[in-house]
Amino acid sequence: MTIEERLTNLENVVNALIKRIDNDKYYADADTAGIRQSVSDVTPYTESKTAYIGDTEVFFENVPKGNVTVYSEVEAGIQYAENGVRVFFEPLEEVTTITISVI
Repeated sequence: MTIEERLTNLENVVNALIKRIDNDKYYADADTAGIRQSVSDVTPYTESKTAYIGDTEVFFENVPKGNVTVYSEVEAGIQYAENGVRVFFEPLEEVTTITISVI
């Protein structure tokens, strides 16, 4: 085998390897994007607001549709509105944080 033939073979092998690496990177990038979307799909939306002494409600605007859970140090109820969620409670005697989570 001549040097030119060996060099041509080597170039072909290197080009094939480069193509394979590019393909592997393409599929890895696609897999990563799919995983990100999947994680985003199962990550709940959360938002917190501070409720002050004397307050009887807080309103969360532009809340996505789904199952809403309320976390607070006081007993609270929820009411769905066209543009959000209203969390209501007895007049507060202390400042507290109201958090909602939507799955």
